[in-house]
Amino acid sequence: MRITNALPVLMLLGLIMVLPGCGGGAAGVEGLYVAKTQDGLDIKMRRYRPSPSHGYRNSMPVLLFPGIMNNFDQFDVRSPLWLNSYNYKLPEDAPAWARNDPTIKKDNLKMYSLAHYLYLRGYDVWMANYRGVGRGDFKSDDGHPNTTLDVWCALDYPAAVSKVRAVTGRKPVIGGFSTGSMCAYQYLQGTTMDAAVVRQGDYLPHVVGDASLAAQRNSQVAGYLAIDPAGAPKLAYNFMLDNAVGWDILALEVKMDLDAVLPVVLSVLPPVLVSGATDLIFKTIANMAHAFPTLLPSWMDLFGALEIWSAGNTNGYVEDFMVRIGLSSFYVGGIAQFADWGLNDYQLREHWQNGYENRDRLIAEDRVAGDGYYYYNDHMSLLTVPAFAVFSESDGGVSPDRMSDLIFNGKTPTDKDDWIVIPGTSHLDVVLGNTAPAISFPAMADWLDSL
Repeated sequence: MRITNALPVLMLLGLIMVLPGCGGGAAGVEGLYVAKTQDGLDIKMRRYRPSPSHGYRNSMPVLLFPGIMNNFDQFDVRSPLWLNSYNYKLPEDAPAWARNDPTIKKDNLKMYSLAHYLYLRGYDVWMANYRGVGRGDFKSDDGHPNTTLDVWCALDYPAAVSKVRAVTGRKPVIGGFSTGSMCAYQYLQGTTMDAAVVRQGDYLPHVVGDASLAAQRNSQVAGYLAIDPAGAPKLAYNFMLDNAVGWDILALEVKMDLDAVLPVVLSVLPPVLVSGATDLIFKTIANMAHAFPTLLPSWMDLFGALEIWSAGNTNGYVEDFMVRIGLSSFYVGGIAQFADWGLNDYQLREHWQNGYENRDRLIAEDRVAGDGYYYYNDHMSLLTVPAFAVFSESDGGVSPDRMSDLIFNGKTPTDKDDWIVIPGTSHLDVVLGNTAPAISFPAMADWLDSL
C-alpha cells in the first residue's frame, strides 16, 4: 500500500512578493522570496545580501540549489548568532579579499560563504530550498512522502528559476551543489511532470522531455554552474542493496525529517564535540579509503564510496555549522534513485516507480529497450548554454571522470565550457573546505565574469 499525506496567487500577494527586491523580504523576513510550484507548493528562497544596510545587486542573478540532505545554508557559512562560542580567527594565509572585507571582520566564518563571495564579486545571489527542506521562515512546504529527485527537479527547480527571472528581469546562471546542479541539467533538458497527478499523491507520473521546451529554457538562462554535479554515484558491495530486502527499503515513501530532529539533538552539544565526532568519522573513512589495496576489485571499496567529506580540509567550526545547520531533510525516494543509478550500470533515469503501470513495482530492473522510462543521460545534448563545473578530487559521491564525460562530452559545446578538479577535496568540502575561498570561489566567479 502506498503511503500518502492524507489558486492562483492573488495580485496583492504577488505585489508583496516583488517588493522585497527593493529592500526587504516577504512577510517581513529579510531576503525571503516564495516561488509557487505547478502543484501548488511554496518553495522558499533567499536573496543574499550581507545585511539590510546593503543593497541587493542589480546584476546577473546566480541561482543555487543545495545537495540532497542539505539546505541552502550550505552556501552561506556563518557563525550562528545564538552560539557565542564561535571565535574563529582568520588564518595567516587567508586570501586578501577576506582579510579586507568588513563583513568578514565581524564574522570570520563568512570567509567560507560562497554566497558572500559571489556578492562581493558583484553577482545577485539567490538560494532555494526544495519541497520538504529548510528551517524556520525558509522551510519550503512539504511534498507527499513519495517525493523523489524527479519531483524536486521537474517542479521545484522551474518554479525557482521563474521567480528569479520575474523579479530581476534578467537571465540567471543556474546550478548548485551536487543534486542542485543535477536538477539544473535536467531542467535544461526540458523535463516536466504532470503536476495534477503529483498533487493527488497516489503515484508519480512519468518524466517527459520536450526539445522545444529545452530550447526555450536554454534561451532564458545565461549559463550553468555545476558544483560537483551529481549523477551516477560510486557504490560498493552492491549485492547488499540489490536484493528483495534492499529494494523494499529503497521503495519506502518516507520523509526523513532531520530539520525536526537535529536542532533538538544538537542543542545540548558544544561545537568542539560536534566537530570532533565529524573529524573522527570522516578522517577514519578517508584513512581506510586511502589504505584500500589496489589489487582488490573496486566493488569492495566501501570506504572509497563513503569518502564524501575531507574533514582534514575543513575548519572545525565549519564542520559544526554544516552538521548543526546545513544538514536537512530528504525523501527516501531521492536516495533510492541514486542507488538505482549506481546499481544499474550508471543509467540516469527517472524513478523506477514512475508511471501508473509501475506504481506497485518494488524492484528496479536493468534497462531494456522500450521500458518507458525517461533516461536523463540520453538527452544531455539539449544543453546548449555555457557550462562550468568544479569537481572534487575524490570519487566518493561524485566521480569527476564520469560526470565530466557525461556533461561536457554530452552537451552541445560552447567556447565558454570548462571544468576543473580541486586537489585534496572530497564532495562536501569542495564548496566549503579550507581551499574553497582561495581556489573554488575565485574559479567560479572568474567564469561568471567571462559570461
